[in-house]
Amino acid sequence: MNYELIAVWSQVFCFIAFAIFAVWIWQKAVTPAIVTAQEAQNQRLAELEARLAKMEAEREEARIAAARAQDEAKLIVSRVDDLVAREREKYLAEIRSEGERELRSAEGELERARHSARERLREETLASALEIARARALAEVDASAERSLRERFVSALGELG
Repeated sequence: MNYELIAVWSQVFCFIAFAIFAVWIWQKAVTPAIVTAQEAQNQRLAELEARLAKMEAEREEARIAAARAQDEAKLIVSRVDDLVAREREKYLAEIRSEGERELRSAEGELERARHSARERLREETLASALEIARARALAEVDASAERSLRERFVSALGELG
């Protein structure tokens, strides 16, 4: 017998048995672990893609809501500007009306004050004129002039009566 040939075939058989065993172990232990890990990784990727899609949808909703909020803000600002303009015009009209009423009242007061001042001036002028006339009359009238005036007065009374 050829021991060398037996040794070679023994090694070949051991190699084939080892290869079969390695493939069997690979199929029974490693492949399911790899498949499980791959499925877990695929599931994680699917979850991440779903979260990404959800976040993109939420981002789009937020963008739409922000655009809507900007439009509403512009509308509110426009309404406030209109309201302010109307209130301003109303307030100015009230102020103009009140000012015109006050002006008419002041003109009436001024006219009354002018009339009162004219009356006082007339009275003061008359009083001054009377005072001046009395002073002149007393200065110019002496006893003979006074007698002559009395006689004329009495004769004028006599003619009346």
